[in-house]
Amino acid sequence: SSFFNLEFYRLIQVEISFKLKGIALQTIHARELPDCYAFQNTITFNNRAHSGKIKVYFDSDTDIQECKNWHIFNSVLQKNTQYILVFDGFVILSCLASLILCTRSIVLAWRLQKRFVTFFLEKYKRRVCYADRLEFLNGWYVLVIISDVMTIIGSILKMEIKAKNLTSYDVCSILLGTSTLFVWVGVIRYLGYFQTYNVLILTMQASLPKVLRFCCCAGMIYLGYTFCGWIVLGPYHEK
Repeated sequence: SSFFNLEFYRLIQVEISFKLKGIALQTIHARELPDCYAFQNTITFNNRAHSGKIKVYFDSDTDIQECKNWHIFNSVLQKNTQYILVFDGFVILSCLASLILCTRSIVLAWRLQKRFVTFFLEKYKRRVCYADRLEFLNGWYVLVIISDVMTIIGSILKMEIKAKNLTSYDVCSILLGTSTLFVWVGVIRYLGYFQTYNVLILTMQASLPKVLRFCCCAGMIYLGYTFCGWIVLGPYHEK
């Protein structure tokens, strides 16, 4: 404990060394021993300049060798993994059914829109404007379709990661996280069946274009504020 009782003005340099071990996840499913990695890491805190800001350096050396043990995880984890894969399969089937039904509704609405345009042209000799054509497109269905596609792709990637075939954690998390956001936004449409909440939803729909225009104008001010802070405060902070 006395090692950390240092007088800061006398501190020149500190080095911390440690080792980490890891394995290659992509080769665990194969009938061969995976590669094991040994990382020799060194963190250096350099205060030789005595400028009030300690410079931090990180150095890592890697040693790759074949693992010596076949046992990676026990049967309990294997059973839990199988249950999770079954659940992911159920999620994919549910989203696929939702995707088919919503796509069918979009196609039927598009056909109805074409019949309406043709009827209006033949009956009244007038063309239907683009805004009126969009009335046939249900934006909630489009949101559900996008959410279902992202959920299906993300669930497939998740199953592949669980099976040790892929390591695309970032792509999987982005797809599943964004699809979850869209799902909860889509829940708002069910509140429209209640009269009190429907008034709020209609107000949001009517005010959304004006709110977006306001955000675009205010965003310019926020961007200027952000860049100003970045330039002024940036040299004094690591982030």
